[in-house]
Amino acid sequence: MALREFTASDGRQWRVWDVTPETMHPTTRSEDFLAPYLEGWLVFESLDGSAKCRLHPIPNGWSEAADEELEEMLHRSESIRGERVSGPHGRTAIEEREAERIGARESVPGARTFRYPGGRHWSVSEWTSGIAGDSGTMRRVLRFSAGVRSLDLASWPSNWQSYSDDQLAELLVRSFPRTPKPNPTSYRRRAGD
Repeated sequence: MALREFTASDGRQWRVWDVTPETMHPTTRSEDFLAPYLEGWLVFESLDGSAKCRLHPIPNGWSEAADEELEEMLHRSESIRGERVSGPHGRTAIEEREAERIGARESVPGARTFRYPGGRHWSVSEWTSGIAGDSGTMRRVLRFSAGVRSLDLASWPSNWQSYSDDQLAELLVRSFPRTPKPNPTSYRRRAGD
């Protein structure tokens, strides 16, 4: 495992290391939510411990990259904990590529960012998006984005920008309910586990 430290342009210090399939614990490899990351990822953690980010797949030559290149990789990474306060804000490189792929463009200023009760940061804004399979057909959606995940809501309250963070989280939960997955084992987690 390679380990680097660098100072971002705003003076914030970061530590970065790689997590490869060979270094993953077998239990970690078996987690469903890590399926997209099984080829490995980079971890960025601020030296003060207040922020942590993940980037996958691992860029070639990252361990020899200049500090400016590491900072650019940091800006492409997905926030896991805390704020990634160094550098430009707005759409990430992943969000830009996804927007190009589906023919979407942000159409209304006033994007909001809020923290979901579980700790994940979500961005929400109105978009004009092309519908897959229909050439030239456009529709307006309220898009919730977190890392590489985007959820489009076709019908939403007109005053969503005045919502509190808790109200935005509730709108997300109500609009995209999660269906519980069946437990393939007889084991059950207790609330404190």
